[in-house]
Amino acid sequence: MARLLPKNSNEFVEGKDLMNGLNNKGFEELSIHVPEGSYVLYYVVKLTGYMAVINGAPGAAGPVLNHYSKVATEGYLNRISNFITGKIGNMGDHIRAMFCDSMELEGANWNDDLPNEFEKRRGYSLLPYLPFVLKKVGHMGNPLNEEYGTTFSEEVTEIIKRVDLDFYYIRIELFKERFIDTFNDWCHNNNVKSRMQAYGRGMHPLEASMEIDIPECETWLFKDVGREYPDTGLAGRGPRMCNKYVSSGAVLAGKKIVSCEEITNTAMAFMATLENIKIAGDQSNISGVNHSILHGFNYSPPEAEFPGWIRYGAYFNERNTWWPHFRKWADYKARISYLLQNATPQANVAILQPLTDLWLKKGPQRDPFPQKWYPDYQNNLWEAIHQNGGGCDYVSENIIKNSTFKKGRMVYNGRSYHTLLLPEIETLDLETTQSLAAFAKAGGKIVFIGKRPFKSPSYKNGEDRDAMVEKIINDLVSRPNGNVIEYPSPREGVIDWYGKLQVKLGIKPYVRFDKTHKFLSQSNYQIGKNSLFFIANTSLSVSIRRTHLLILVMAS
Repeated sequence: MARLLPKNSNEFVEGKDLMNGLNNKGFEELSIHVPEGSYVLYYVVKLTGYMAVINGAPGAAGPVLNHYSKVATEGYLNRISNFITGKIGNMGDHIRAMFCDSMELEGANWNDDLPNEFEKRRGYSLLPYLPFVLKKVGHMGNPLNEEYGTTFSEEVTEIIKRVDLDFYYIRIELFKERFIDTFNDWCHNNNVKSRMQAYGRGMHPLEASMEIDIPECETWLFKDVGREYPDTGLAGRGPRMCNKYVSSGAVLAGKKIVSCEEITNTAMAFMATLENIKIAGDQSNISGVNHSILHGFNYSPPEAEFPGWIRYGAYFNERNTWWPHFRKWADYKARISYLLQNATPQANVAILQPLTDLWLKKGPQRDPFPQKWYPDYQNNLWEAIHQNGGGCDYVSENIIKNSTFKKGRMVYNGRSYHTLLLPEIETLDLETTQSLAAFAKAGGKIVFIGKRPFKSPSYKNGEDRDAMVEKIINDLVSRPNGNVIEYPSPREGVIDWYGKLQVKLGIKPYVRFDKTHKFLSQSNYQIGKNSLFFIANTSLSVSIRRTHLLILVMAS
C-alpha cells in the first residue's frame, strides 16, 4: 500500500492510491507526481517472521508463529504433541498442564483475512483508514513517541481513534479465537490442562484468562519493594497490574487456582534476601495469587562454572548462603497456597477500569509493563479497597452486560457485588449503559468517580449512540433514591480517600483497621462457613503494631 496525502487536512481524506506507479520489474521503484504544496507519503511494509523467540534454547530459536492464524497455531501445536506422544504416549498420564509464557510479540497486528473479518464484524471497511491506524512501533510493540503523517482536525482525529479502537477489538477477537481457544482445545484433546499468561498487547487483560484452566500472572522483585510505596503508580509493588485482572477473571470464571510467575528478578538476582522474597510473595497473595511458581530456579549442571545457569530470577541455589533456610519460606508458601486454593475470595465491590478511555487517549498498553495509564490512580484503586479492609474484583463491560441484577446486587456466575465503581470513565458501550440502568433499578450502588460517561466508542452511528449514552447516564444521576452518585477524584492519598468513600456509602469492610497504613493490606476468604483473613505488612523496616487490627467483621 502506498498513498499520498496532504500534510494538513480539516476533513478526512483517504489519499491518492499510488500502487499503479510501481514498475513491473519486481516492484523495486515507485514513480509519483507530487503536486505543489506539502504532502505526506504513507507506505506499508509487511514483515513476516519479524519477531524471534527471545533467548531461545538450542532448537527452539527462530521466528514466532502468527498467532492470528488458526492453521499456523494448530500446525505448531500438533507438531509438539505428535513428538511428545510418540515418546511417552498419552500426555495426560505424565503432564499436568502445558504452559504458554509471556506474550511478547513486538507489535504483531496482521493476518491476510483481517480486512475481510473487520468489515464482516464491524460493518464498514478498514482499508480507507489503514494508514492511520497502523503505527510505527519499537521495542515490545510500543508505539514510537514521534509525530508523523497528516495532521487532521480534532473532529477527524476523533473518528480515526474510534476506527483504531475497532481495529484493536478485532485483533483481540481473532487472537482469542485463533490462538487462545485453539491452545485450550489442543490441551484438552491431549488430556492436559491449559496454563497461560494471557495478557499483553492484543488481549483483553481480564477476559482472555477466563477460559484458561490455570490462568497465570506475574510478580517481580525490584529494589524498591518493601522500601517505597508511593500513593499512585507501580513503584514499590512486586505484583504487576495484570495480577488483579487475571485473579478477577479467574474467580468470575469459577477457577480455583490463580498461578503466578513469582519473584522474577533482573535487578538484584544475587542481592535478594529471603525477607525480600517473602514481602514480594505476600504482596502477590494479596493480589489474588494462590499458586506461586518461582522464576529462576534453574536446573544447572554441577560442571557449570559459578554461579551456574541463571536468568530472570533470584538465585535459588544450594550455593546461596541462605539456602539452608529456604525450606522455611517454601513451607510457609505451601501452607498459604493450600489454604487459599481451597477458599473463596470475598468481594462485594466491583471496579470497571476505564480501559476504553485508556486505549482511546493513550493507546493500548503492554501488560505487565504499561508505559501510560489513565487516570493516574488506575493501578491503585483496588489496593486502597483492600487496605481499608474491603474486597473487590475487576469486571469488564461484557461481564456487566451478561450479569443479572436483583435485590441490589450485580450477579455473575456466583460472584455478587452491591457497589460498582467507575473511575474517570467517559466512554461506555450503549449496551453497558443500559445494563447500568438495570443495576440501579434493582437497587445497586453506582459511583461515577471524577467524571460521568457521556459518549460511546462506536464508529457506526456514533453520534446517535453518544446521545443515548449521555441521556441514560444523566437520567441515572438524577434519580431521587440516591444510589447513583458522583464522587470527586482523589486529591489526597488514595487510601484515605477511599476510606471516606467507604463510610459515605455505608460499605462494611471485612476487616476493620483502627488505623490504615500503606504497607498494611489484607484479603478475606471463606472456607465453608468459616472466614480466613490473610493480613500482611510488606515493609522491610516499618513496624505496624497489632493494635492496628481492631475488629474483624463480616461484610454484608
